[in-house]
Amino acid sequence: MNQHDKPEALLLISTHCPHCHTLQTLLEQRLSQGKIKSMTVVNIDETEDAAVKYNVRSVPWLKLGIFEFNESLTPAELDHWIATVSEDDGSIKFLQYLMENGKLQKVIEWLEQGNTSLQEFASLIIKPDIKINGRIGIGAVMEHFEGTAAIAGIIPGLKEMLKNDSAVIRTDVCHYLMLTHNTNVKASIEELLDDKDAEVRKTALESLEEL
Repeated sequence: MNQHDKPEALLLISTHCPHCHTLQTLLEQRLSQGKIKSMTVVNIDETEDAAVKYNVRSVPWLKLGIFEFNESLTPAELDHWIATVSEDDGSIKFLQYLMENGKLQKVIEWLEQGNTSLQEFASLIIKPDIKINGRIGIGAVMEHFEGTAAIAGIIPGLKEMLKNDSAVIRTDVCHYLMLTHNTNVKASIEELLDDKDAEVRKTALESLEEL
């Protein structure tokens, strides 16, 4: 990792928070090892407006590159995210982590702020290693964007996913196409009425009724 790829770290701590100081020590070690470019530590007890500025409700709070964490990280987790932040698919891995850890609102905020496009996010639909709570999270995010230009913009990609071998994925994607409120998706959904999987056929029928 060259100097350009190394992330900057911003850590918010509190005086009497033991986890804060543990994470601070880990970051200081990685700074001395050259794994991060720079490190800034802000004590919210001494800088009262810092929590408001960064919308922080609990500490430790860490911003590592563009990734944000509101919990302590183990040495292995910290090293993982230091490496991941510079990867081409780093943002997708971060969103998957957020969803699988119940941080759905953070995912929605991330997408609305334009840090990752909904089209990129949709690649998680066919990701083989995503856990069930992550898959549920994808559905919740798609429903948040129901009827918007953002979800309409990913119709071509969703249609392509209907060819997936997984019946679970075809079922989910059929539902997401209905969420676009676009009648141009009807023909693609109608093809699923002859799908070999009963759940896919049922979802297709319900989706057509909604449209």
